[in-house]
This record gives sequence, C-alpha cells and structure tokens, in this order.
Amino acid sequence: MCGIAGLIRYHGLTAADRSRASRLQWLLRHRGPDGEGLVALPNAAFVQTRLALVHPDPHPLPLQSPDGRYTLTYNGEVYNHAALRRQLRPHYEFQTATDTEVVLAALIHWGPDALSRFEGMFALFLWDAQEQHALAAVDPLSVKPLIYHASESQFVYCSEAGPLLESGLLPFRPREEAIAEYLVAPYFSSSHQLPFANLQRLLPGHYLELSGNSVFLGTYRSAAAPPPAFLPALRHAVIAQSTADAPVGLFLSGGVDSSLIAALAPAPMPAFTIDYDLHPEHFENSLIVRSDDLPFARQVAARHHHPHNAVKVPDFDAALERTLRTNDLIAAWEQEVSQNLLAAAAAPHVKAVLVGDAADETHFGYSFLLHPERLASPAPLLDYFGCLPARIGAAHFVDKYRSFAESEGHSWRTPDDQRLAISSLIRHFWLTRLLHNGDIQLMAHSVEGRVPFSDPAVLAYAAQVSLAAGLENGIEKHHLRLAAAEVLPPEIAWRPKSALTKNLNARRAIYRLFQKLWKRHGECLGPYLPADSLAKLPLPATDRETGLCFRAAALLMWFSRFAQ
Repeated sequence: MCGIAGLIRYHGLTAADRSRASRLQWLLRHRGPDGEGLVALPNAAFVQTRLALVHPDPHPLPLQSPDGRYTLTYNGEVYNHAALRRQLRPHYEFQTATDTEVVLAALIHWGPDALSRFEGMFALFLWDAQEQHALAAVDPLSVKPLIYHASESQFVYCSEAGPLLESGLLPFRPREEAIAEYLVAPYFSSSHQLPFANLQRLLPGHYLELSGNSVFLGTYRSAAAPPPAFLPALRHAVIAQSTADAPVGLFLSGGVDSSLIAALAPAPMPAFTIDYDLHPEHFENSLIVRSDDLPFARQVAARHHHPHNAVKVPDFDAALERTLRTNDLIAAWEQEVSQNLLAAAAAPHVKAVLVGDAADETHFGYSFLLHPERLASPAPLLDYFGCLPARIGAAHFVDKYRSFAESEGHSWRTPDDQRLAISSLIRHFWLTRLLHNGDIQLMAHSVEGRVPFSDPAVLAYAAQVSLAAGLENGIEKHHLRLAAAEVLPPEIAWRPKSALTKNLNARRAIYRLFQKLWKRHGECLGPYLPADSLAKLPLPATDRETGLCFRAAALLMWFSRFAQ
C-alpha cells in the first residue's frame, strides 16, 4: 500500500516543479512510512511512498522497467500476482518478488487489457517516456482512489486531493455545486464531483490514457465469472487478503459482515472494536446505529480465537477535530471518527486490517429498502437523513439522481423498480464515498484497509443476486445471512442491521467544535448557504440534528484547511 503522485509538464519541468514534487513526497509519508522515492525526468516527476506488506525488502521507488522506458507509480495490492507472474515470465525478466513489478510487467505486455486480469484493489499510473503516453486506472470499486487535474500545460495526480493543493501545485478553487451536494446529500457527495473545481476523480472501473495533452477515459470489466456459491468465493477472498509479509488484523463490529470475515479468516488475528461506553437508551432514537457492537464483537472474537481489543476513547474532542481535518473531501459520517480511532489503535500492532465495507451496498443490505415510502424517488431518502439549506436546493440533486438511475436502465414505476433504482444510487454514489472515507481515515495512520467484499468473484456473485433473494421475508441481505448462518451463531447471522457505532453521547462535543469553527470561518459559507442560516443553530436535540451539526462543522473545517 502506498501513496502515489506525479506531475507532467508538457513544456518541461521547472526548478519550482521539482521542489513541489519533493513536497508531495513529504505530504504522502503517512501513506507509506516504509520507503519513498522520486523519479525526475525532463518533463515529468513521479513520487511514491510505500507501506510494505508484500516482499518488505527495499527496492527502488517508483519502479522503472530495466530499460528506463516505463515508470510505474502503484498503490494497492493485486492478490493474484503469483499466478500472473507465472504467465508473464516468458515475456519479462523479474528483478523483485513484489506485486508491483507484476503490475508493471502486465501493463507493458497487455496494456489496458491487463486491468481485467487484476484481482485486488489498486490505483496506478504508468508513464511511457518513449511515446510520451500514460495509462492510469483504479479498481472496479475504487477502493484505492486517484485524483487528477488536466489542463493544456500539465497533468497532475495523487492518491489524495489535499497534497495537490498543499504542495503548491494547484490553487484552492471550491466547486459550488459539489458543496451544495454535500449540504443536501452528504452520503452521495464527492463520489462523481469533487468539491475542488480544478480536480477530478477517476471513477470506479475506469482507466485514463494521456497522449500529449489529450485525455481519453474508458471502462473495463473484470474477467471474473460468477462463482456457483457465495461462501467459498468469500472464503477465498478473505484468505487471499489475509496474506501478507506483515501483521494483518480486522475491524470487528459484531455485525454479520465483519463477523463473517472473522469466521472465514485462516488464522487468529488482532480484532478491534470501538467502545464508547454507551447505554441502551442512547440507541432509542438513533437513525442507523441500533445497538451496541461490543458484546457481539466479543462473542465472535472468542468463538474464532481472535485476540480482541476494545478501543476506548479518552479524548473524543481531539479525535473529532483530527477526523474532520483528515478528510480532504469533507467528512460526511460521524462514524469516520470511529474509523480514525480504530486505525490509530491498530497501527502499533498491524499494517493492514480486513473490513466489512461494500457488503451492504452490493447485497441489498440497507433496511430503508424495505420501506416503500422512502423509495418513491431520491427525495425521501435525502429527507430521512436531513439537509442543510444550500443555495442550490435538494430538487436539483433529486433530478440528478433520478436521471442517473434511469441512465443505468432503472425506472420508478413499481416498488421493486424503485428499490432497484435506489440500490443503483447506493452502489454508484454512497459506496464510492464510503470507501474513500475508509481509505483516508485508515491511511492517515499508515494502516491499509482490505475489503474482501470487493473481490471480483464476490462482486460477480452479488451482481446476479435478485432483489427477491436480497430482501426475502422482509430481511435485508437475506442470501448473505443464509450463508453466514453456516459458520456463525444465529444471533450474529440474523442480527438486525446496525451501522458502525458512533458516539451517540457526543452532541455537545460536536456542537462546541461547530461553534468554534463558525466564529473563525463562518464567512466562508456565505456563497453556499442563505445568510445567517447557521448562525443560530441550536444545541442538537436529536440524532438527525447532531448529524447536521457534524456536517456543518466538517465543512467549516474543510475551509479552514484549504481556504486560509
């Protein structure tokens, strides 16, 4: 796992460019403390930092082909690298045992066709100095992100948006529509359109080719065929993603997804669960966190012999502020604080953790899909979680999401049509945002999040699961729970959906931070919100109001990081 970045200046690098590339390298060290390097060419500079999980021996970074023609910056893990290496040996003389060199050899030999052969998570950029041509790509779910800027004079890219601005390569230019989307639909925001007007993200399952200053975008499909059964495919993914030359752990919520991963893990590994010391009454009025994870997580850890760590929170205020500052695309979920805290606790013990992300979004896992009144259009779903009063109103985004679902072949005629349409939005918007949050919060502490539910075979199986199988008998993720019941006790396999625990007793801490940031940076929101709409925001009384206050604080923190 790594941090990658690069700059291509079509008319040649300047001394200032080389200085900024060095600055990028420094800004990405949290993503890769085990090695780093910079390759400078007459008109391009490439940076990589390394978190060593496979073949930890040092090797040159970024990796270049023996003749120096190709330079690869690569972030991620391709779990079938050993099989690909065997196929490529007749065509390439390998110098290392890393999956990085397998990716390099595959791209040289097969070009974009290599992408469909990779089983894993990745963001990559390959530069051909001879042809002055580049190929960039991300995995089918964009578990690993790639952010870029293209203009007539330059092309720049990075694993994160923030370093591109903080290095001085690009100025801060907020995008009004994207900020409005965050205010009215935060869980869908920054998936397709970033809050920076001069930055784009490479969408899941897409690749980019750069020739001269012309950019071509394309898509690719995984070569994986749907497996005959779900559980063996997931077991294969868990075993593959547990393999590393460094310690691997797991984030265990006690929900069916993370518990299933724990049950399928090939050996005991450290398990981490957040502990906010909550009481039953805290969950009574919560929108999506229904019960305490800790007792369920302890049960699963004991059953499968995973050493369990309950992560206490001595200073929530500091963790909240750190979390909001970390997310360069504006923090959207209060649970991001839990992710950040879990990563901080895991970092001294492991370099990677298995997580249950992507299961709900690809297997009909959300209970609101069972409520027809929330599905007639995207509007009730936005209303359910609450909106801040953006100048560009919710109606604009309701139309946008409705049109997107229709472009994917869905309609809004019947309740089942509506469920499928909303599920498409969850898959294409919500999931991309969720995976970004996991990447940015975990890598802030040099911990890789591995996502078994993103495995190509598992995704291929999920793609053929019908709505009836996913929501049978009024139970979300029904087919997945049936499989889980083979390896988990019924109270875990059939546990009602409950989101990753957030601190339901934190409304005062969130409100304090909002007030502090409002006094310092409130004027930044003038172009995006009606005048004084947040000036008298009261102490939240409900979970929904706490979420609104959290997002107001997150947006102000984002402006404090980039606009000052």
